[in-house]
Amino acid sequence: LLVDRALRLNVLTADKQVLLSGFLGQLPEHIAARLAKAVEVDRLVGGTGLPHEEILRALRPQLRHAPVPQRLPTPLRLFCRPFEDILVDSERAAKQKGRIARSSIDTVWTWLASELMPERHRQLTDAIREAIVRDSLRDIEAQVGELWKEAASVMKAALSNDKQRAAAADKLGDPLAVEDAAEIALLIGGAEEVTLLQRRLPKPIANLGEDDIHFLRDTFDRLTEANPDLAPYIALIVMGRLERPWEVLRLAAVVSRQSTDTLIANTDMGIVGEILFTDLDRHAQRIQAVRPMDFDSDALLASLAGFAELSSGMVKELGIRRDGKWGQRLAKDRGAVAQVMEGLLERAPKEIMGGLPSVKVGAFAKGPKPLDVTGAPDPERVSRSRRYAQLMVHSRPFSVAAAFSAKLNEAMEETAQTLRSEEHTSELQSHLNLVCRLLLE
Repeated sequence: LLVDRALRLNVLTADKQVLLSGFLGQLPEHIAARLAKAVEVDRLVGGTGLPHEEILRALRPQLRHAPVPQRLPTPLRLFCRPFEDILVDSERAAKQKGRIARSSIDTVWTWLASELMPERHRQLTDAIREAIVRDSLRDIEAQVGELWKEAASVMKAALSNDKQRAAAADKLGDPLAVEDAAEIALLIGGAEEVTLLQRRLPKPIANLGEDDIHFLRDTFDRLTEANPDLAPYIALIVMGRLERPWEVLRLAAVVSRQSTDTLIANTDMGIVGEILFTDLDRHAQRIQAVRPMDFDSDALLASLAGFAELSSGMVKELGIRRDGKWGQRLAKDRGAVAQVMEGLLERAPKEIMGGLPSVKVGAFAKGPKPLDVTGAPDPERVSRSRRYAQLMVHSRPFSVAAAFSAKLNEAMEETAQTLRSEEHTSELQSHLNLVCRLLLE
């Protein structure tokens, strides 16, 4: 019945897309999951009667909350398995080792299908689809193994020198995608080792036990001899599967057999620190980009939370020293965040009180302006007052880690004193109650 409804909406105008989204958006999560699987099977076997992408797009909100969110395997999803733990969505200006952009996946996949191994790509992907439909795990693994092996071989050959990489960049239209392709080739070439690790440590990893760490250290030592380029990716794959990514620093210390951040940074394991600091820098940059007059308090608090959690976790795991390489970098980020937050908190008491209507007085009048409750407050000033109040109250859990706790306490006390000094007439009480609720919520 659901498929029939979708079929009748197959030629999707904008209005029909809205109708489809509205209809599918009302489905219970378990029904949405079953429908998504049926649609993906139809697409897998080459069905053309359904608007596959539109249906799946409309179902995604329910699929995210399904009790057991399972997606039907496809040749492309299986191809990505060895590097799925280092995929990122964020935009980038340069390639970073240990991170592959999701936007490069289709580019590389098309390159394989159209340029590097068109006939074998078609044969292998057809065989994988047939095995998926038959639900033959053994055949799926065998065919995907062949795909990984042959794709790694042709990609490495096509990227073996600077001239070939330049030619590949012209074909793919993105030099960063070429660098991603080289990393993909390395990981699918080592797929046997990577998938063994993934099966041993299914995600999400709540914590690494001693047995896990010994297994990972032995794996790293063995790969250092057999495949040294792949060895550092052991820690990166684990980091992508950890609930608390900074805990990978404990593994880095054990594997590198070093005890300080400066020494670890100079080993192959230093790559995990660079990845973590990239994330920390991104949080700091988002905080630095806020504008005092129109910032989004929820977004700013989210960046603060991310910064505080990550920086505190890194210090806890490794005991980063102030004079070490990573310690100096962390101090720089904390200083930048503290500067922004102290500037906002300096303004906060005035901006919060600014949400209350005041009487215009002469330019030479001293002291706070008297409050006027005879008219409606300025919506823009009230909105800004709310944002500053929310920021001041809800930033407290992050104030120590981000080094602005002293300024926060000062701003809170100044605001409280100003509120206490105002006369509480009956008309004014409602306005003061609003501010107080903001400060206490």
